[in-house]
Amino acid sequence: MTGGTDPQPELFGNPEQRAVLRKGLAMHALTRHLPDATYYGRGVGILRPDPAGLELLRSLVTLQGVANIYDVPEGQRQTVVAELEDQGYSLTRYANWLSGADTLTVARRIVDEIPLPEDVTVTVTDAGTAHTTLAGLADVSLSVGVMPIAGPILRGTLKPGVGVVALDRDGRAVSCAAAASFAHPGNTEFGGLAWWGMLATRSDRGGQGLALILGATAMLAMAERFGVTRFFTGVQQGNIASEKVCGRCGLAPVENAILTVVDASALEGGKLTK
Repeated sequence: MTGGTDPQPELFGNPEQRAVLRKGLAMHALTRHLPDATYYGRGVGILRPDPAGLELLRSLVTLQGVANIYDVPEGQRQTVVAELEDQGYSLTRYANWLSGADTLTVARRIVDEIPLPEDVTVTVTDAGTAHTTLAGLADVSLSVGVMPIAGPILRGTLKPGVGVVALDRDGRAVSCAAAASFAHPGNTEFGGLAWWGMLATRSDRGGQGLALILGATAMLAMAERFGVTRFFTGVQQGNIASEKVCGRCGLAPVENAILTVVDASALEGGKLTK
């Protein structure tokens, strides 16, 4: 892994989405030394909404079009949301689901005990994965309205990260998942925490447990390749399907919320994901 950026990184999505991903990569190159900055393959964000963090957040949104706040205490959420919305930003709130002590044990049981459909094979991406495989992974994510993370993160060449994709016998990608390191590794509280998500399955392959298996595979791959054992994900209120998968993978919601902050002029709809 290197600390720089690929001059021609693999980026997926529409032109607006690719622009956001490109700016995020460049911003990470500038901020990767900051202990309170976060990055998992979309845009650089901040850990908490303290005054210094919010000042940095506004600059990040100006330069990237997007940013996020990872750890928003419930007692501060309404005030922070009102302040940022008054400044014209588009906000989305996510419940923060965290892994538990037995999450990797649960993930191993899922992979060992739940059979894949007979026509499906699973690939965990790395530096040698074919571009067409990575593009297929991204297409599945985009098909359900979720922005893929940047290619160098999916490959784990810029920082610890993996993509997982299920291919049918015709080579068509039918399901995906991903995970990536998040905070500065030297951060004593969050340095060992990884983002986990991008769980998506094509509508014609639903009900086969693919998101569950691929999500578990992503966690195990992060542990085996990079020693990462703690994970989080954000779930929007009312997304029962995601809550069910998170619960079965050993994650549970905590009180503090995650906020994404978007300049709607930079990203149509003002959202990173649907």
